[in-house]
Amino acid sequence: MLTYLRVKDFAIIDELGIEFGEGLNVITGETGAGKSIIINALSTLTNPKNPSDMVRSNTAQAEVSAHFFAGREEYIVKRIISRAGRSRGFLNDEPVTLGRLEEMAGRLVNIYGQNEFQHLLDKESYIAIIDTMLGLTSERERLSEKVTLLKRLKAELEVKKGERSGREKEIYLLEFQIDEIEKAGIREGEEEEIRERLKLLKDGEKITSALETISDNFYESDQSIQVTLKTLMGLLKPFSAIEDVNKLKDRMESLSFEVEDIMSDVKRLEKTAAFDPRELETLEARISQIFQLKNKYGKTYDEIMSFEDSARRRLAYLSTLSENIADLSKEKERLEKEVTDLARTISDRRARGVPPIEEAIVRELGLLSIKDALFRIALSDKGNIDEEGSDEIELLISTNPGEPLKPLRRVASGGELSRIMLAMKRVIGGEKEKVLIFDEVDAGIGGRVADMVGKRLRSLAKEHQVICITHLPQIAAYGEHHYLVEKSHQGNGTKTGIRRLSKEERVPEIARMMGGASVTEKALQRAEEMLCNAEKGVA
Repeated sequence: MLTYLRVKDFAIIDELGIEFGEGLNVITGETGAGKSIIINALSTLTNPKNPSDMVRSNTAQAEVSAHFFAGREEYIVKRIISRAGRSRGFLNDEPVTLGRLEEMAGRLVNIYGQNEFQHLLDKESYIAIIDTMLGLTSERERLSEKVTLLKRLKAELEVKKGERSGREKEIYLLEFQIDEIEKAGIREGEEEEIRERLKLLKDGEKITSALETISDNFYESDQSIQVTLKTLMGLLKPFSAIEDVNKLKDRMESLSFEVEDIMSDVKRLEKTAAFDPRELETLEARISQIFQLKNKYGKTYDEIMSFEDSARRRLAYLSTLSENIADLSKEKERLEKEVTDLARTISDRRARGVPPIEEAIVRELGLLSIKDALFRIALSDKGNIDEEGSDEIELLISTNPGEPLKPLRRVASGGELSRIMLAMKRVIGGEKEKVLIFDEVDAGIGGRVADMVGKRLRSLAKEHQVICITHLPQIAAYGEHHYLVEKSHQGNGTKTGIRRLSKEERVPEIARMMGGASVTEKALQRAEEMLCNAEKGVA
């Protein structure tokens, strides 16, 4: 039940609050007063689209909040719409996504306007309408999930079968690539080491010649640095007792040891730098091998190793592909059977459930002054199973005796659509705690038909809270709570307000709705009679 609606800075509404009651709530007002704007504001809670153009002029944002009771639960649903196009949703003062807001509000309220009536002209919506009436929505949703899963499974199976057709070639290639990398056995940093060694080998003869000259001058010849140092230290040895002389001799001895260390390195380097054509050839071949690996599998050692790991995983996958295909094929067969069985069950339930619905709708249409109507829900097999099952549905109607049944979407008038939708809602029933809002349910009707529609709305309001916007006095008279929407001019702006009418105030409003340039005494008397008759009619 919707107990309170607050709208601020929405379209021409400055700020208003409405307390709704149980049963049938009717909203009336002159054309252009803003009756539908109130419903449009409420519909922003059930529609995620951002109507930023509905923010009132010279304001930054619009705000719509609604207070609901459902069973023992209480919900405050709010949406704030900014002029910049941003929108925020709240549920019980906690921020929520607009999707969550739409879901929650959709569970609490249904809004039936001209767009909803137009669904009766859209063949694509018939399955959902009939399944709702038969209580098959959850089964159809379960079928949709299974069909979607089956489609995904079939697509995956086709991909794997395509992979299997070229599997042998790919397995051979992967095994070759893994074997090539594995046999190469490259080490991290190996390439850099080889390149340094090659630099040394390529200039080996020159380096060796230079080292021999260094060795001869440092150590080997009679005039070498080492021989000279020893001779000079011998000259100082007799004077070792003198501290300064001894320090000098020690420094010369240290220099002699350093010369010996240098000579050790020279001898080692002579052996290393010795030119070896076979080693040069081996190293150049190894560099060429590493270059080929890099050219094929990655520019760095890490990339080559990553390629090998990926190739091993792909090889493992392809090696078990036939087994995977067999498992998927079994799963496909199992799912196909489930889909077929569930679609058949849904079709059977539709076929069994349609006749009582047809009879109930014909009865309701009779009560809504579409006498002698014929109404059929035609089921046919479309030859395949999709997310909605295997059935195709057409709604057929004949509103005049002797006329053949024709598709509803081709022959129904606006007034008939309004009454057919109302008849369907009467048959559907549904959650009693859900608020039903009718906007323009009176389109294309009047007189006795309007009276019958008002009576059926009042009857529907015994099971649901109903809010109805109407311009017909016959419907408004059946309201248990009557609200008047008025437009006023303040300065350069226009303001819309709403107030609940007392029993006495309803009389002149009903009289105004009857038409005429002015409300006469006769019109007031007729309005009183209409209100009185409406109460008697539902007593």
